[in-house]
Amino acid sequence: MLASVAASITATASAAISVATSAVEPTGFASVITTIVPGIIASALPSAVTTTLPVTATIVKVPMLYELTAAFVGGLSGATRAAEKRMDISGVAVLAVVNALGGGILRDVLLQTQGIAAFQHWRLLAVALAAAVVGFFFSSLGRRLQRPFLYLDALSLGLFAIVGADKALLAGLTVVPAVLLGVVTSVGGGVIRDVLCNETPQVLKPGTLSGTAAALGSTLYVLLVTWMHIVKPVALVVAVLVTVTLRIVSVKRGWTAPEPVDYTAVPERLWGATRGAFSMRGRPSVDGTGKKRSPSRRS
Repeated sequence: MLASVAASITATASAAISVATSAVEPTGFASVITTIVPGIIASALPSAVTTTLPVTATIVKVPMLYELTAAFVGGLSGATRAAEKRMDISGVAVLAVVNALGGGILRDVLLQTQGIAAFQHWRLLAVALAAAVVGFFFSSLGRRLQRPFLYLDALSLGLFAIVGADKALLAGLTVVPAVLLGVVTSVGGGVIRDVLCNETPQVLKPGTLSGTAAALGSTLYVLLVTWMHIVKPVALVVAVLVTVTLRIVSVKRGWTAPEPVDYTAVPERLWGATRGAFSMRGRPSVDGTGKKRSPSRRS
C-alpha cells in the first residue's frame, strides 16, 4: 500500500517538474520563425488554404497534354539551334531531345528515387523526336515561332521549376536542394544544349531573367508549402504566376540580372587619400632659417 502511494507521488512530482520545465524553457528566435509566425499567418488565412498534412501526402503533376506540348516546343527550339550550327541529323535529334527533356532527366538522375520520367513515358521522347524532324526540314519555322512561344516558354519555366522542387520535397530533401532541383528541371536542358554547342550557357550570360525567375518561383513554392503549410494547388498557382510575370516583364522591359562590379580599388584610393592627408599635415610650415616655405614653381 505504502509502495503504491509512494510510486504515485513520485510520478505526479516528475510530471509537474516536466511541465514546469517546458513552461519556462525559452522559445528562441528559431522557434518563433518556424512555429509562431506561420501559425499567425495560417490563422489569418481561410481553412481551405492551409493544411496539416505532410509534404509527401500530395504530388504536383503537370497535365500530360501540356507536358507533350512543352516537349515539342523545347525540341523544336533545340533542333533550330542545331540547324543554325550546321549539324547533321544526329546532332539535330540530340539537341532536340536534350533541350526538351534534359532538365527532367538530370533531375531524376540526381534524385535516384523515382526513375526517369522521360523514359517511363514514351510519348515525351516521341514528341521530342518529332520536333527534331520538323526542325530538320523547317528550321526557319522554329525561328519565326520563337516570339509567339514566349508565353508558353514562361509558363513551362514556372511549371517545371515547381514540379522539380516538389519532387525534391517528396524525396525528403530540404529547402535549398529543393530549390536547386527546381532550377535544374526548368533550365537544365538549355544548359546542356549550349554546352554541346560549345557555348557559354545562355542562362549564365547577361540577359532576360530566366534562371532568376525559376529560382524565385521554386523558392516561393517551397516556402509556401514547407513553412506556411499552404495547400499545394494554391502554392503552385501563386509561384507560377510570379515566375511567369517576372519572365515576361523582363523580356518586355529588357530587365537583366546585375553583373559583377569590382570595388577593389576603392579601399586603396581611400587609404592613399588618407595617408596623403596625414603626411601633408605632419610637414613643417617653415624652413631651417625660420622663414615660411615658398611654394615651388614649375617652369
